Amino acid sequence: MERNNAGAISAQSFAYEIRKDSAVIWRCFSRDTQAEIPEKINGFPVTELLPYAFSAHMDEQELGRMIESGKVLLYVPEAAAGTPWLDIPALCGNNLEEIHLPWTMRRIGRYCFYDCGNLEKLEFHGALTDWGSGVFTRCHRIRALCVHTDMQGKSYLKDVLDELPEILEVKYISPGGNVLVQDIAEQAEGKTGTQEPDGYTEARLIFPEFYEEGVENTPARILETHVHGSGISYRNCFQGRCFDFTQYDALFPHARALESSDVVTRMVIGRLRYPVGLAEKAKEMYEAYVAEHEEDLGRWFLQQKDLDGLRWFLNYVKEADRLTNQLITVASQLCDTEAVSYLMNRRLSHGRAGRRRMEL
Repeated sequence: MERNNAGAISAQSFAYEIRKDSAVIWRCFSRDTQAEIPEKINGFPVTELLPYAFSAHMDEQELGRMIESGKVLLYVPEAAAGTPWLDIPALCGNNLEEIHLPWTMRRIGRYCFYDCGNLEKLEFHGALTDWGSGVFTRCHRIRALCVHTDMQGKSYLKDVLDELPEILEVKYISPGGNVLVQDIAEQAEGKTGTQEPDGYTEARLIFPEFYEEGVENTPARILETHVHGSGISYRNCFQGRCFDFTQYDALFPHARALESSDVVTRMVIGRLRYPVGLAEKAKEMYEAYVAEHEEDLGRWFLQQKDLDGLRWFLNYVKEADRLTNQLITVASQLCDTEAVSYLMNRRLSHGRAGRRRMEL
């Protein structure tokens, strides 16, 4: 997940308390809309966000009394030194748009993000062991998650997904690649300074939305709950706390029948571009969809102004030259001069390569 305004983020301050050799966060103070919780504060690992930590409904007077008594301490980085903490607003409620939690985080207090109506992005790690109730109450704009699993591929992703019925794009990062056995042992003991090893795998997953509807069953005199949308099935693609890619891919025919073309397009692109855990049969299924909707997918990349994605797509499809000609017209209609230039250069370079092959 990309971070913006790094300078502003570094100037944030925290009200915290020391409990059992670790720091717990009461409040974050910043003029920014992003919060990046540090791994350590004054040498203590940050392990917990207390209840209502980012909610505008926290009792600020109680917090002030706790600070005055010395039970709650203030952490002010050098970038914000000299600024009275009371002059820096609390980053809470609708001011919070994005938050990144460190790998040291273990607990999220109840109603931590209560009524954070503009919160859109969240990053967290697999070391979390306690997720409080009502954490995302009245948070309806979250659209992007980034989760780093632990060394066994476990995380709290399912718990988060169950609380968020809206459509979500998940960046799913797991340890992998060239990871040494010694690194795994040290990670398990919490000795290393980073949760993410040198080698890791990354998947991009789309979870469609779902919604519940109460329907009265008059003869039985009960109120039945009906669930609509394929999103509820996708949120059950887990074995314990480990995500199951096979179950996820098996649900694609249902998504294709129930979801919009935009959702299906994002799902297909995510699985083919980041093919973690993608079996050959599932790959063929997604590729069959691409073959049927090549121009639609190419148009989608142009509408998103994702030129890197378009490059990948044209290298992936089989008859890219024909598709390139079609997309030049689409890019011209969208007045995307950068895309038109790229597509025309691509057509020209491929045409030259073709002539050279004929001469040989």
